[in-house]
Amino acid sequence: MASLIVSDGPSVLVLNEKYDQECSFTLFPLLPWEIRNLVWKNALQRRRLIQVSLKEDQPDGLTEQESSSIKYGRPSLYVNGFQLLSKLLRVNAEARNAALEFYRMRLPCVLMQPGKGGPRMRVDIFPFNPEYDILYFDAFLHFPDFVSAIIMHDSRRVGLCNIAISLSNVRSLQADDPNLYQRPTFIETASNLREFYLMTATSSFEVKAVKERYTDGDESESPYYPLMSGIPAFDILPHDPRPIGCELDRLFLGFNDIPQEISDWKLLLDEWGVDRSQLESRILCIYRNDNPCLPTVDEPYDEPDLQRSRAPGTNRTLHEGSSPQAPTICLTVEGQAQEGKHSTAVGFWMFPLEAFTQANRSIHQQTIHTWDLSNHWPELGLVHLPSGSS
Repeated sequence: MASLIVSDGPSVLVLNEKYDQECSFTLFPLLPWEIRNLVWKNALQRRRLIQVSLKEDQPDGLTEQESSSIKYGRPSLYVNGFQLLSKLLRVNAEARNAALEFYRMRLPCVLMQPGKGGPRMRVDIFPFNPEYDILYFDAFLHFPDFVSAIIMHDSRRVGLCNIAISLSNVRSLQADDPNLYQRPTFIETASNLREFYLMTATSSFEVKAVKERYTDGDESESPYYPLMSGIPAFDILPHDPRPIGCELDRLFLGFNDIPQEISDWKLLLDEWGVDRSQLESRILCIYRNDNPCLPTVDEPYDEPDLQRSRAPGTNRTLHEGSSPQAPTICLTVEGQAQEGKHSTAVGFWMFPLEAFTQANRSIHQQTIHTWDLSNHWPELGLVHLPSGSS
């Protein structure tokens, strides 16, 4: 479930590129089919970070066929469906064919959509491209079963290329039976892994509290840490263009033993038989709010338990509820900041693994779980924000 920042003041300046959903090109149907098809393909070739879960339980009321279809060995697949289905599937037959060709893997799953009182769930198809999409596993019971089964859904026998997991869950990926790593389909899928992201999720409110300790309560400093959104599509800037040095020398991540977690992750890859040199690996850092906000879809702002607080570094109000669901932020672009100015980025940071060594622990005793990453300027992931008013 996404959350919404509602404006009651000047617009937030955001670094993200604006994706104007209302622009049109009326002569497009007159172009040759080959050019139109290239346009469709170019529109589809974007990275997505998609939250998925592997669980033993299933929703009530499923038919026997539905129950069987969403199982990948022992676990069932749950997928966060917020803004997941490409709009090209609903444009016309030509665009739909291009989208179905691009998302060649169509995985049966429990698709979860934002809804009042909790996510709405239904059995549906998850269109998936293993080369472009990153699966972020927030729950992964019987993970080796899934790895072994997913390749059977791919006509090209790739299955899975890009994975993200929380740093705190590295040890949980270990199989209850090491022999599961010897399955031919597990070995085949594991050999196709190309990107592996170890994620840290930090509360922006915790960051604010930590910063107050070493700024004597001065909140004038603009928060440059990016705010995470539920929107899956993103682009990567190889270098955050903003003056973020003031954040990097005392970067709070909420994890104090990252080097050990990285070491455990390397041992796990060795157990899988994965050549680490074939992987591009990063620490992916996201910042979000502990308390959820009202969903952006079909929800009134009249809940009795609302709390109001400020979005960090902005003149915008967060309308928050008390539900434990979806601690993410979804913004509507109303202005685009110039590079280098005080601006908010909606997305995430990525750091190299070698940035997290014992030598880079912060020496400031009043701030725990902080890191001096001033020598490791991060890559910046920027989500595709829609433009216009919400």
